[in-house]
Amino acid sequence: MKKKWMITALFCGFLTFGIGLSTSAATYEGYTQEEFDALEETTVVKSEDSPTGYYVTFRYKDPDAGRVRIYGEWAFSDLDHSTVVTSLNATPEEWQDGYTVWQTNGWPTADMVLDEETGIWSYTIPLPNGTYNYRFYVGGAEDAELTDYTDAEMICDPSNPNYTYDREVEEKTGEMCLTSVYVPYDEVKQANTTCVEEQAPRDGENGTVFFEDVTLDSGISTSYGVYLPYEFDENREEAYPILVLFHGGGGYDGSWFNNGLANILDNMIAEGRIEPMIVVTPNGESFPAENPDLRWDRDAISDYVIDYLLPHMSENYNASTEAEDRAIGGLSQGGAAIMNAYFNHTEEFDYYIDMSSPMKENVHADFTKEELHDVNLFIGYGLYDFVTTQVYFNEEKAAVEGSIFEYIYGLSEADVDFMVKNTLPYGHQWSLWRELIVYAFDNFLWQ
Repeated sequence: MKKKWMITALFCGFLTFGIGLSTSAATYEGYTQEEFDALEETTVVKSEDSPTGYYVTFRYKDPDAGRVRIYGEWAFSDLDHSTVVTSLNATPEEWQDGYTVWQTNGWPTADMVLDEETGIWSYTIPLPNGTYNYRFYVGGAEDAELTDYTDAEMICDPSNPNYTYDREVEEKTGEMCLTSVYVPYDEVKQANTTCVEEQAPRDGENGTVFFEDVTLDSGISTSYGVYLPYEFDENREEAYPILVLFHGGGGYDGSWFNNGLANILDNMIAEGRIEPMIVVTPNGESFPAENPDLRWDRDAISDYVIDYLLPHMSENYNASTEAEDRAIGGLSQGGAAIMNAYFNHTEEFDYYIDMSSPMKENVHADFTKEELHDVNLFIGYGLYDFVTTQVYFNEEKAAVEGSIFEYIYGLSEADVDFMVKNTLPYGHQWSLWRELIVYAFDNFLWQ
């Protein structure tokens, strides 16, 4: 079993940086100019000259590449200019204290700059506290538009590999090529910005993350990630509580871990905010639905979790067999799978965490079931989350899926208790789901 680490380091020097390809001299802490210039890895650098208190320098070494671009989730807005469909889409250089990550025109792409002496491509931006996803595009036509990736290779940062960087698959696309980097909090320059220190990599008392594969009797081949807490004891007299946690559409079993989940668990367990637990992250994309537009078969997923995954974790990793020690959660498409379990398998779990899922016909919702009063449900979504306004569209631009309010209305009408968190200033994005899972850990799960 092997754990991949995200790189966060402090260095100093002069930086050539990215948006607008401008050059700026700045003062950094801890290293000389020569030491900084020799670096080849992506780094986070503390600087009094940064508007956030930190710069991030992304690096990729390839002297033979004709072009290298970076694509990342750093565009910002304030409350006055944000709705489900509007945003300032401010650049990192335009960031002001209190701005949050929110973009309505997609993640920005920028060209990186080549140092011909070292063969290192770099790109530097100020970023506030948080976890940020990014990837590189290497190659492609040098005169192509920024977002024209024809003939370019999508690459995960090799200096900051994600948890599944060395996985052998036929093709790595989408979230499998994303890497995340964590930027610390500056209590002076970010005084009006949310502090998310739970997401910081922890130095010591770390759990273990690994992945397993299985071929089911149905013929479906699938995989799942596993988190075992620090000092995990397979012979512990008291079995461990277990959380089964799903990603969303387009994701995979590594999505949660590559988005800071292991850091969150490490910190919150070490701080005593949650008890040591096992977390399993299945690959929901492995289960094709009859409707190809959905790609998820909710019933097959529930059967897989109940008939295979839970027994396997109990037999091999000392996971509890008691419903009161079991939780299941998910986001977006994964949240719909969780709602299917909530309405139809209340005997298996006492806790259900639904994040940003639209109302779907194939969750077989029945709000009148008496069993719903005996279990616990958490519903979370963002202020700008499109699941609140029914803006999934088909090719004819017609809304084809229901909003999350349909769950809320149906449960309220049936007088079923549930918890809601809907005040976070984010859209349908990982910045939201990381904070929602922390909130659920602090205020809902096993409380």
